Amino acid sequence: MGIKVGDINNFEVNRKTDIGYMLDSDEGEIFLHNNESLHQELASGMTVEAFLYFDQKGRLAATLKTPYITVSRPGFLKVSAVHESLGVFLDMGIAKELLLSTDDLPLDKTMWPQVGDTLYVGIKVKGKLVAKMISKEEFKIKPENPLVLKETVKAFVQKIGKEGVNLLTSDGHWIFVHHSLIKQNIRYGQEVDVKVTFLSEKGYTGSLAPQKEVALFEDANIILSYMIRKGDLKLTTDSTPEEIYDMFQMSKKAFKRALGHLYKERKIDFVDGKTILIQTK
Repeated sequence: MGIKVGDINNFEVNRKTDIGYMLDSDEGEIFLHNNESLHQELASGMTVEAFLYFDQKGRLAATLKTPYITVSRPGFLKVSAVHESLGVFLDMGIAKELLLSTDDLPLDKTMWPQVGDTLYVGIKVKGKLVAKMISKEEFKIKPENPLVLKETVKAFVQKIGKEGVNLLTSDGHWIFVHHSLIKQNIRYGQEVDVKVTFLSEKGYTGSLAPQKEVALFEDANIILSYMIRKGDLKLTTDSTPEEIYDMFQMSKKAFKRALGHLYKERKIDFVDGKTILIQTK
């Protein structure tokens, strides 16, 4: 069985050198520097568990330090440095840092992670070890406990898309936040406080907006989904509080705010004393 770069392998110690040890492998000798030996005294014939990586010169090298992630085990890493032309460097618990290339980062550098931010990444081997972002589809961890709706939790920005952002909690929950519920500039790796608002078969959704705006968005969704199912609405902003409450269990003030939001979004119009849905292609 061959050696696995980017993972922990078992090696036999062959001999000691002035600055380290040579380890035997199926692909020739591999160098273990004294600095990477945890300052242990190793003897010829001993078996050691070592992580295999490429050094600065592209040569195979070993370390007895345990990395935070391996090719077979992705995980959360902190950003240790940002290099405008190369990308961001991640601390993986050994002397060699892991690069997340500019190719895997947005063109807009304001969306890049900053030093101290956290990303969930894996390792790919391309003549060197580089980081790769892990998508929701590739994610394997099953969280032990569900999230509680209406509670606020901490999560990291893992993906910024056209519709919104995917956040990831440290215990493995994904939370989607629509762009309309984000009222701040967001960057990859940023830690945010997100209110968990809903759970569907697709997963959790949440909000980064002030609470009044969350209520507005939720009320607008209730009205819109009703109209998509049932058609034109006999209620308008002139309807009585009782009529509105009977149909939607919301106050007249909340109803008017939600209708105003939908009107501004060009999703509804008011015709002949009714609220009608604007049909989009």
